[in-house]
Amino acid sequence: MQQITRGEAEAVFHARVTGGFHGRGPSDANRQVAIRPFYPNGLHYCVEDWHVLVLALVLDEELDGVSNLGEAKKLFDPVVMTFVLDGKPLDTTREPVKAFLGESPKGFVLAQGRVVAPGELAAGSHTLTVTIENDPAAPGVEVYTSQFFIDAAGTGTCI
Repeated sequence: MQQITRGEAEAVFHARVTGGFHGRGPSDANRQVAIRPFYPNGLHYCVEDWHVLVLALVLDEELDGVSNLGEAKKLFDPVVMTFVLDGKPLDTTREPVKAFLGESPKGFVLAQGRVVAPGELAAGSHTLTVTIENDPAAPGVEVYTSQFFIDAAGTGTCI
């Protein structure tokens, strides 16, 4: 089995929802790199791989009436995303607001998350919860939670 590298995890974090959103960039087609709080419960990942715990918010030019990057930045500025892993706050990085590249319809994205090294997530069951406040596309407070599993070396997804 080929292991997921730090570079692949960082590429999915930094570019997946911009240039790579529709297959023109870093790929996570098998959901083996990104761990997202809205993914179905029960997905398995390998302890030997790099991963990214991430959530991205999107403003669509047509649906949300946002026509330029400056306007998107202003709308995303008050957004607060709080990540909790296994009941404990998780330090994350907030990416700059970016435009979709070459996409139609046009849109803008705000991603936040953390790249995690092999072994940083212990083998076993984990729960990721992200609370979003002030999302301009969905007023109010949103909470996304997903349970996932990290497989030990030589088992499950690590074979």
